[in-house]
Amino acid sequence: MDMKKIAQQQLDMDMTPMIDCVFLLMIFFVLVIDLSQKNLEDLILPRAEFQEPDDQPPDNRPILNVLQNGSVIYEGKVAYDAVRDGKNYAPIKQLLIDIRREGEIKKTLHLVDEVIGGKTVKLIDDPILIRADKWTEWNYIGEIMKQCSQPEIAFWKVELAMSEEDKETHVKNKKLTGDK
Repeated sequence: MDMKKIAQQQLDMDMTPMIDCVFLLMIFFVLVIDLSQKNLEDLILPRAEFQEPDDQPPDNRPILNVLQNGSVIYEGKVAYDAVRDGKNYAPIKQLLIDIRREGEIKKTLHLVDEVIGGKTVKLIDDPILIRADKWTEWNYIGEIMKQCSQPEIAFWKVELAMSEEDKETHVKNKKLTGDK
């Protein structure tokens, strides 16, 4: 057996399985990244001077996105359209009632009994997050907060999303970043 001939033979490597693995990994990471941001609309959040970092948000926290025109989006669907509904805020109230009902049925929201004005009320002990665009009129956020306080809804922990940096001016919050 001639060892020189064996050593000089070309070996072809089939790269198809390697390419398949790379594409499968890419698809996996694209889906995972997309699913983690599914409830967040692309908004320009207002910059906060004082804020608490949202390091470990609860998985069951409902997130309401309020667009610049006042429309409310929940889980990618328009729940309240400011142009269509105007000052009829019933869709916002119905949305919050549905969130509470779904949370009670699936047991994703923690309810506590609290005595308010001599009456025992079941309050939702989990927060709701309101993310509003920087240029949204305050009355839309105020209406959501007012509806959250209604006895049939009873979200008593309301969180507002803020940004450390203004996306338009790129001014950072000096107190949080340590900039002078």
